[in-house]
Amino acid sequence: MIQLFMSRSGSSVIVPLRFPASQSAITEASCQLDGASREGKTKIVEMKSVIANLPSYLGGFEPDSRTQLAQLNRLASIIAKMDSRERNIYAGALDGNSINDLNDMIRVAEQVSDYILIPNVNSDVTLGRYVAVAGQIQGDPRFPEAAWPYLDFAKIGAEYYAEHGGAYTYAGYVLRKQDDELVREKKSKIQLGLSSSQAQVSICLPATKEELERVKRTLGIDCFAEAAVTKVSFSVPYMDEHIPTTGVCVEDANELAWAIEGMQCEDGELLKYLSVLSVEQPGTMQEALRCAMNLDDYERIPEDTYEYGQAVLRRIGADDELIDTIDGYMDFEKLGEDTMAEEGVRRTEFGLIRRCSSPFAEEPQAMEMGGLS
Repeated sequence: MIQLFMSRSGSSVIVPLRFPASQSAITEASCQLDGASREGKTKIVEMKSVIANLPSYLGGFEPDSRTQLAQLNRLASIIAKMDSRERNIYAGALDGNSINDLNDMIRVAEQVSDYILIPNVNSDVTLGRYVAVAGQIQGDPRFPEAAWPYLDFAKIGAEYYAEHGGAYTYAGYVLRKQDDELVREKKSKIQLGLSSSQAQVSICLPATKEELERVKRTLGIDCFAEAAVTKVSFSVPYMDEHIPTTGVCVEDANELAWAIEGMQCEDGELLKYLSVLSVEQPGTMQEALRCAMNLDDYERIPEDTYEYGQAVLRRIGADDELIDTIDGYMDFEKLGEDTMAEEGVRRTEFGLIRRCSSPFAEEPQAMEMGGLS
């Protein structure tokens, strides 16, 4: 997880040592260095880690210090237990905190569960779009619905970043959970106007079975098919542009509203759904609901072809250690570019999206993959 390449002053011999390391491995490395030269100070020739930015925080590391060696070993042991998502979070958490020494690095590593990662949000523009879609400014009187097409997402993202901190990484935006106001409140996702021969009502979805039964009693009907849907509106931005509102079934609308609420509890799922809608272009709300139910069949991918090339390797089983080892010997960018074309990756205003089960059909005007990067 962390690898040092060390040498002694006055010697050209380079001794590698991978952490976490046993005491015998540390002793063996020390003996090799002593064999090369017993004089002079041990220096770090090169440092590698599955946490890409970790070496930049270890510039002052002293390999002759037993205390620092023990601290580095402890840090490597913590990192070794992290999955790829936690490692991405840790990289961002390092950049989002004041790191002065190994104690700070260990502390942040032990607190990685206190942070969240919002995937594929790695600039002020993408953060601004996410903040808007997540509902932070939705409903704000300063931003009426008609103003949405003219919002400055870069400014919105920059202001949110300045207020909440965190850090952009290639994998996404990392910040503390306690600072995350992007956690959505439970509120109406879809509003329907319903009319019967006895009454007119407005219903906010998602609604429980009991709430739906009360609406039926108010309308004086036994099933919603006996009522007319007179109005459909969405409280989540952009939904009205991508979900048809003709021939709406109350039950389908309610199920879709529950699905949207679930998306708001998962980082990046709303943006993924909007990307899917913009490509699939459902003709009915029922088709839009089907897209929501099949959301796991889609994947939002990084804009950067280099990072996507690495993601492709991870998907087929390569771990970060292997990827780090072959870095510099493989054209990740070309692999990412070719795979995007092969997998039918499509660009949307909400990011890049691919369908896992089968590639999207080719667009009428073929996408130039070079324009994806």
